[in-house]
Formats: sequence, structure tokens, C-alpha cells
Amino acid sequence: MMEIKRKYYDFAISDFDGTIFNSNQEVSKKTVETINNFTNNGGVFAVCTGRMTGSIVPMLKKFGITKGFVISYNGAEISKIETGEKIYKQHIDTNSSVKLLKFAEKNSIDLLVYPNDVITVNKGNEYTLGYMKLNGTEGKELGYNVSDYFKMNDLTTGKALFLTRGDEDIANKIMRELPLLVGDKLSFVRSNKYHIDVMKRDISKGETVKVFSKIVGKSIDRLICFGDEMNDESMIKVASVGAVPSNGAQALKKIADIIIDSCDNDGVRKAMEEFCI
Repeated sequence: MMEIKRKYYDFAISDFDGTIFNSNQEVSKKTVETINNFTNNGGVFAVCTGRMTGSIVPMLKKFGITKGFVISYNGAEISKIETGEKIYKQHIDTNSSVKLLKFAEKNSIDLLVYPNDVITVNKGNEYTLGYMKLNGTEGKELGYNVSDYFKMNDLTTGKALFLTRGDEDIANKIMRELPLLVGDKLSFVRSNKYHIDVMKRDISKGETVKVFSKIVGKSIDRLICFGDEMNDESMIKVASVGAVPSNGAQALKKIADIIIDSCDNDGVRKAMEEFCI
């Protein structure tokens, strides 16, 4: 069994939803205090999430996390929390975006894209508008096909998100047909049972964590990562210590170095206080 050193790790990265963002739709004050103490004492902290940059940065500031970094769109962008400045960006190109959009339009599947950090749809429905509300952001309803909008304006997107309305058959269809549609140009992962995230090839939370460690000059040997869903798998594997809360996916817990308390019981806070500087 690997040794997890106490008061050692000065580099910490956490998923957001289901990891530090609890079922009360908040980050607890104690967790915020622990994160701020960590950064004030020289630690480097980042939230790594599938959420869009424009929604996660103000949300973190609202809860009181004002220092550190955000890795958003499952690794497609890195930004500074203080300023919102983007220091790394790897988007899905226009042509691939159009292919995804045409596939969604043909099959009447909800697909969210984020040109210029704005969720953009043809016409909103209860699922897409509900997702926008969850993200605390307003989107743009075009009134015509988003594929045409992308093509006309040569747009890109940090990621594309298929919403399957709770239908696992649709999710399975997408996972079957995406490789035939885009070949090896894009990567995709089920962020949960019914959501499918699509990113530029070789973009994942884990790969961007490696890039981020070089940007901030921190060693992976002193990195602890926290995550609860399968889109966190790559960064859990990259970290010196991969920690999964008890509410996390069973498959992810099987590869974790340590299981911590649930997000509702401040598992990340407790682990940081024990293992981080």
C-alpha cells in the first residue's frame, strides 16, 4: 500500500460538482477557509471541471475562493480565478464542431456548445435551459441551426456536451456513432450516465493537469487530486494521490489511492487539512 504523507502536498486539484460542491448547492465555508489557507501558505490550488469558464469563475468567487486557477471544459482551458485571464486554450475546431452539431440536429439530440464562452442553442427546452440555470448562466437562442452559425462565423468550442434526457439508449447510440463521425480527431467521455463530453483529441483532465504542473512549476510528486465521476479518472491516475469521496462512482473508487468522506461531509476539506501543507 502506498504511503500518503501528512502535511506534505503543496499542489491540490479538485473537481467541482459532487466533490467540493455539495447537495445543498454550495461550497461549505469551512472548505473555502481551508482552500484559502492552503493558497495563502504557498500551495497551488485549482478547480478542474467540465463546466464552462464563464460560469465557474464567478461561482467560485461568490463562495469566497478568489485565488488559484480553474481548469474548465474538462481540460480545454486554464484560467486565473483572480482575473479570469485564460492562460491555456485547446478548442474543438470549426469543422469538427459542425459535424457534431449536424449529427445532433439530424437525430434531434440536445447538444450544448460554447462559442465565445456562451452556451448556444437553436431553441431552448426544459433540458437545455435547466442546464443553463444549473450553471448560473444565460445562453443564446439563435432560432436557426447552430451548425450554420458555427460555419458562417468560423467558431470553435471548448467542449461539446450531449444531453440525453435520461435516455441510456440515446447515450449508447452516441458513444457508438461518434468514432465513426469524427474518427480520432476528438475524444469523448461519459461525465455521468446520461451526459457525454466531447473534447479536442488528447484533451482530458489528466493531460491538462500535466500541462498545468509545468505552467505553475509544481511537481506531480506533491499533487493530490480529488474527483467523483469517471471524467475525473485521468487526473486521479496522474496525481501522486488520487482521492475519491464516498459518494463517488464505484468504478472510480476502485482506482483511488484513498477514499475520503463525502462531499456533504466536507471530505476534501478534511483530507487537505490532514495531507496538505
